[in-house]
Amino acid sequence: MSSIRNLYNRTLSEEKRYWIYKQLHRKEIEALKYQVHPSSKGDFSLRHFYGNECIFIHITKSAGTSLALSLFGELPYHYTAQQYRVIYGRKDFNRFFKFTFVRNPWDRLYSAYSYLKGGGWDENDKKWAALNLVEVNSFSDFVLKWFSTEKLMSHIHFWPQSKFICDKNDKPIIDYLGYFENLSDDFSHVIKTMNLPEKTLKHTNSSKRVSYREVYTQEMIGKIAHIYKQDIDNFGYTFDGYTPTQVLNNKFVR
Repeated sequence: MSSIRNLYNRTLSEEKRYWIYKQLHRKEIEALKYQVHPSSKGDFSLRHFYGNECIFIHITKSAGTSLALSLFGELPYHYTAQQYRVIYGRKDFNRFFKFTFVRNPWDRLYSAYSYLKGGGWDENDKKWAALNLVEVNSFSDFVLKWFSTEKLMSHIHFWPQSKFICDKNDKPIIDYLGYFENLSDDFSHVIKTMNLPEKTLKHTNSSKRVSYREVYTQEMIGKIAHIYKQDIDNFGYTFDGYTPTQVLNNKFVR
């Protein structure tokens, strides 16, 4: 059974697989656009997307919780742009304003590790960390001994950010790329683009720790540069900074 599933996953793109799922579960996918899932940390819902003609692709550990609660008062799920194109159909997807926020890959990985070691979002995160990270005693050990390209997809917090916003040909299918490092200004740009009244950016789901620059050695920097090469190239990051990149005609442009 596992070999058949692997062949299925290799043969069909993520978007095509999700499209097939939609054909088999049409009522579920349609309800997804309007239903609300209560949560003690913030309710989950996509119901604000239609009214604002927008789609916010919520990349993990990139200030998405703060952004979503500030904009909509609720949280979207961590769907990829390909999945959203199936959920809303290509006509609505193409006319909606599609945006996301990205983060320095070295910083984001340190944030993800710290978050999961600290218990994560819920019991599922706690169980995953207990199963996978219990014997990892430091971030250095995590990067040099545990983390690898084979472990990249083991938890959604480690997924490459490009996976959230690119199609099967690795081309971006969103309209605007905001930066965690320029959060306030890019948040203001999103508000103006959507013609929303001025909003205050909330700061939630954050944790206190030292700067990521203090925990990396040159060996660790090099390993993460290799593993997240696509994100680094697409978004213009270096270990210490970035060159702003935007999306134009399904291409990353600097």
